[in-house]
Amino acid sequence: MKQILLLLPVIFFAACNNASKTDMVVTNDSVVIREQSDSSVNYIHAFADTALENKITAALLKLPFVIKSNSHIDSLSNHKQGIAFMLDNPANDETNISVQAGYNGDHRFETYYRFDVNPKTLEIKVYDPVTDKKLTVKEYLKAQK
Repeated sequence: MKQILLLLPVIFFAACNNASKTDMVVTNDSVVIREQSDSSVNYIHAFADTALENKITAALLKLPFVIKSNSHIDSLSNHKQGIAFMLDNPANDETNISVQAGYNGDHRFETYYRFDVNPKTLEIKVYDPVTDKKLTVKEYLKAQK
């Protein structure tokens, strides 16, 4: 016990390093950090044909798994919003319209489903990330069972 009591002052004085370094030069950091806000207000997305957009979203809202996700998002947001859709114009070499469906939160868009819709026939294909294939709705429902 005496040894511990003798060691305590030695440890205390060894831990207190009172050497001052006056030759140390402090420089300011030259990096300027600007906080950038990223919100949905910064993105402007307008699909060219609003009538076609309404037809596509109406067709997608009839799918059983989209209806289920819509009610889930509705309850999650305290009945303020439902499932959201982002439609992209087809590329030059494509005819189908790419659609993402999911939750449009304050900080990000959470994609639940990716669809490929033929604008003339409104044929819907669902992208399955597990198989990396575009499946028909029947094939997708069968794969989910």
